[in-house]
Amino acid sequence: MSQVPPVKKWTTFVTGVLECLLFGGLIFGWASLVIVLKGEKFFSCPPSVNGQENGFSNSSIGTAATPVIFSNETQFTTVSPTSGSNASDVDSCSAPVSVCTYQDEQLSLVFTIASACLSFMALPNGILYDKFGTRKTRIVASFTYAIAMLMTAFTTVASSEVLFASMCIMAVSGGYLLITNMQIGNLFGDKRSTVITLVNGAFDSSSFVFLVVLKIYEGGVSFKAIFLFYAVAASLLLLRSLFLLPSKQFPWPVPPDYNYGICRGKNTSRRPPGADVELNHNHEAGELQQEALMSNGNAQQNEEEDEEEISTPELYYPTFMKGLKSGMFYTHIFWFSVIQLRNYFFMGTFNPWMTKLAEDNGCVVKSYTEAFALTQLFGVFCAPMNGLIMDTYRKYATKKMMQDKQAGVEPAYTKASLDLRSCVVAFSLTTFLGVLFSVCVVIPVLPIQYLSFILQVVLRSFLYGGNATFFAVGYPPRHFGKMFGADMFIGGVVSCFQYPLFILTQDVFQKNPMPVNIILLVLTALTVIHPVYLYFHCKWLDRQYQENGPQTVKKRRQMEDENLLVVDQVSTI
Repeated sequence: MSQVPPVKKWTTFVTGVLECLLFGGLIFGWASLVIVLKGEKFFSCPPSVNGQENGFSNSSIGTAATPVIFSNETQFTTVSPTSGSNASDVDSCSAPVSVCTYQDEQLSLVFTIASACLSFMALPNGILYDKFGTRKTRIVASFTYAIAMLMTAFTTVASSEVLFASMCIMAVSGGYLLITNMQIGNLFGDKRSTVITLVNGAFDSSSFVFLVVLKIYEGGVSFKAIFLFYAVAASLLLLRSLFLLPSKQFPWPVPPDYNYGICRGKNTSRRPPGADVELNHNHEAGELQQEALMSNGNAQQNEEEDEEEISTPELYYPTFMKGLKSGMFYTHIFWFSVIQLRNYFFMGTFNPWMTKLAEDNGCVVKSYTEAFALTQLFGVFCAPMNGLIMDTYRKYATKKMMQDKQAGVEPAYTKASLDLRSCVVAFSLTTFLGVLFSVCVVIPVLPIQYLSFILQVVLRSFLYGGNATFFAVGYPPRHFGKMFGADMFIGGVVSCFQYPLFILTQDVFQKNPMPVNIILLVLTALTVIHPVYLYFHCKWLDRQYQENGPQTVKKRRQMEDENLLVVDQVSTI
């Protein structure tokens, strides 16, 4: 029987993590990229005659404006023509500044739309992923990613609006890389949650890439050359789609004779073409089984029927619509959307907030911006902590349940709720981290923001890792793409409020995000509703299991010459 070689399995895992790290969530590195974009003068305010139009101030006739791009608000030092035009001759940290409000608003809008598109397109991506499989959709995503980089590379000041399209395409393509790589966890059995959260952590940590881009840009490499290099590097995504990922999806559980990729080796088992489609042995009532076409039609066949226990997700959420209508989906949407908005608003107002705390000292802002970008790299190390907590708790609960059975004591919980109980622990910890992070943000002391940076990285890793794991264990695998996509879509709608909140902060609160941060602190504290609801839902599942026992379904098995072939229909929406 052909099996997945360990080297191939680990190569798939390592390259998947690297792919998400280097290509996935680059849009989250906006705090560093915005400095590069301002250096290229995208959306820059046109010069005015009197120095008071288009957002300019503090300029006078006979002086030249030299941009200093250390903060979210474009700064201009006033340089006298007689003193030389070299900006390095001026103390950029203390020179008089002028602000281009138009540029700040447009760049903030680019980030808002791009991050929202990342979430909006998760649902269409999930539907396409479930329908067409991994390989076909990843080939499309590889080309769109390269197109986004080419568009960015050839954008000029006159065509600054192209950034709206290129950043959106880059974000959406990167999001699809995440969806297809999360399924790698199926190859690792009881370590599935750890692998899923690690892949999500790599996606979050990819924001550090734009810090590297910033340093390369400051070193003299042109903006165009950097993004042309990335466009060429996107070809690696195509190669990995062909050789290290299945044409459809990774099955769960993985059959012993499973292999994938266009070079899958010899397989002696009789499996029909396309059998790397996820095998689902749990059916909703009334589903038809497909008949297997055997090559030896005259061979004698033995048919028997077995009973298989229906998993909890299949029992209660056999269809996509039932999953959408479940109570835990509603509370999860609230939990995820609020904490994501809390995170996005911090990123979107990072530079104005740091500028205010640093009292307009550009060098201090630049130092804190680099520190913030550097901490993003450590998300890949924080993410597995959430998965380890979930896997460890599940092992502990399983062991305790077996010990109670052996001692003749009725277990406090059953296997019907084990996976969701591990989510209760992880989500409670995430809410606590969100509250702690929000408290640090509202404290107007600059050194404390270092702690905010660390908490933000850990919070984001726990948020996205736990979010993906919840849909992997709480709903049927065949609906994962659609359920995860619906969750990200609704979260994206909510995240659009970051731009109105940004305008509210700039115009109403005189660039002071404190009032909005306090509101977000209260909302973040209220997300404890979700783990509390899941806790009581798990108790209900345990009661149902104890009262009614395990539910089973009959499956037909066809055997010929000791070769077992089970063909199940993958249900549609």
